[in-house]
Amino acid sequence: MIKTERLHLWALERHDLGKNYQWANDMELTRLAGSLPLPKAMGELEAWYNNLQTNPEQRVLAIKLHDGAYIGNIELRDLDLRCANAELGIIIGEANYRGHGYGSEAVRAMCDFAFRQLRLHRLSVHVLEENERALKMFQKCGFILEGVQRQAFFQEGRYWNVRALSLLEDEYRPLPTQPTLSEED
Repeated sequence: MIKTERLHLWALERHDLGKNYQWANDMELTRLAGSLPLPKAMGELEAWYNNLQTNPEQRVLAIKLHDGAYIGNIELRDLDLRCANAELGIIIGEANYRGHGYGSEAVRAMCDFAFRQLRLHRLSVHVLEENERALKMFQKCGFILEGVQRQAFFQEGRYWNVRALSLLEDEYRPLPTQPTLSEED
């Protein structure tokens, strides 16, 4: 578990799938995340979860408040330990928790873990051009815009640009209070 001032980042558990089912069927959330806006069945989420258990290139952690409220997921995908890089992704699935700094707190904790514990050198993110909130949050966390993938994503009858950002380990600036790893729980 990774602890921050207000959050715990836990390994995703099977009992978390109920919330993931709700989020996967929230068409506004899937649109902003760049996922296919198709309704998902619980069986699809169970297959996704089962694949996570054996996929060494992807780690999904549940974002939970200290009181146990489950508010979102953060992940490292395309994890390449040989080249020391990965892509980071995040969703705050519970709408009433968006805009309160939980996303940036989770991203900073994951960056700290990736650079200090996994010894990664580079993290990348991809943000749809219409998702200004996500762009500002990643830039606040130190990610630098590398470029734009022109018309790289089709959604709602048109092609959208995708912004590519990255953060290198020597650019990373940890917060004064570092997240901590715990063997508890």
